[in-house]
Amino acid sequence: MKTRRTLPLALVALFVASSALARAEETIPAPKDPPGVVIDKSDNFAELYVGSPSVEILPDGTYVASHDFFGPAKEFDLRTQVFESKDKGATWTRIGAIPQQRASYLFYAKNALYAIGWAPGEGFRDASKDTKCRVTISRSEDGGRTWTTPSDSKSGSLIGGTEDFSVFCDPAPVLISGGRVWKEVEQMGDFDPNSKPRFYMTQYRPMCASCPLDADLLDAANWTFTEPIPWVTQDFAGGWAEGNVLRTPEGKMIIQMRVDDGVRDGKGAQIQLSDDGETATWDPSTGFVEMPGGAKKFVIKYDDPSGYYWSLVNWVHPEDVDAPDKERTRNTLALVRSKDLKSWEIRTIVYRRADLTIGFQYVDWRVEGDDLVCVCRLAWDGAHNCHDANYFTFFRLKNFRDLTREDDAPTWR
Repeated sequence: MKTRRTLPLALVALFVASSALARAEETIPAPKDPPGVVIDKSDNFAELYVGSPSVEILPDGTYVASHDFFGPAKEFDLRTQVFESKDKGATWTRIGAIPQQRASYLFYAKNALYAIGWAPGEGFRDASKDTKCRVTISRSEDGGRTWTTPSDSKSGSLIGGTEDFSVFCDPAPVLISGGRVWKEVEQMGDFDPNSKPRFYMTQYRPMCASCPLDADLLDAANWTFTEPIPWVTQDFAGGWAEGNVLRTPEGKMIIQMRVDDGVRDGKGAQIQLSDDGETATWDPSTGFVEMPGGAKKFVIKYDDPSGYYWSLVNWVHPEDVDAPDKERTRNTLALVRSKDLKSWEIRTIVYRRADLTIGFQYVDWRVEGDDLVCVCRLAWDGAHNCHDANYFTFFRLKNFRDLTREDDAPTWR
């Protein structure tokens, strides 16, 4: 079988099974070291966790990646950490940090590198409880080494920041389409105390933020925000989060939300947007769609050469269908594609480990030629559950458009 992806050299020889069936049955011992290239890691696996991976490719070919930290540690750095690679991801160097901004998502526009995220309120400990979050955007004109400070509405402080109007966002994609920059953000509303187990996801009220690309992106006056959309209690799901703004095949703008279906895992919610980004509507009777791994964060992007939307998701493998909580089943990473954002095809398994404490999660990626350039928030050996990641890693998925189930990675045990 022809191997099409680049993984650590010691593992490449392992991908030799000749059929999907053979691969499904093939199991090998898990490697001691995390797969891929380790960019960064926690120095306190018990209390300090890696969050918010993002990656961008600059015009000169430099890769820039970022992440933050979270967890119960008494002290940790609230900044977004920034790294670069000049050798296509083989080695990485920390080059700077984005001050007081969390969950940053990187994107390049107008000859500069931008990062949109949120700034915590005074005494921040937990995003789901912070009552003074504000969405912020920072700009770097030197490849991520130094960044502007969003101190007011003219310098990148976009919305929120008061106790009665707290707005934050996750490291979900920025879309540049139709001459505008688009990003999903979330107002914090009231909890639904009857929703279990992650009742906090019922408080998130998605909004769409958008701005003309030719305007000053740091000036809040140039941004348009839709009204927040409240969650409507569902029997099968306990809230939503981390939306992707997308243009559908019909040319309509939507937000596709992750849906906390912890029992079955496989739903997204689609919020309809007006073309000018001013209004958003959602009908819960018709607004849910099927999506493998939809209970966990995903990044969806459209790939023009193939004519498909692609994503890397935590699909629940058939061996794990009895896992008690599908939202916390993150031990399989699968490449999926869709023509219409309503039906999806599993193309290949990228990583799989038969251990529910492992998490190949929150993967962000960019297309570079025929490859996907990817960063991952990885919970590997030493992490006490799949959510609380201890590593920030890089990997490349070569010739991704050609991969099939015959290229499935073996299961590590």
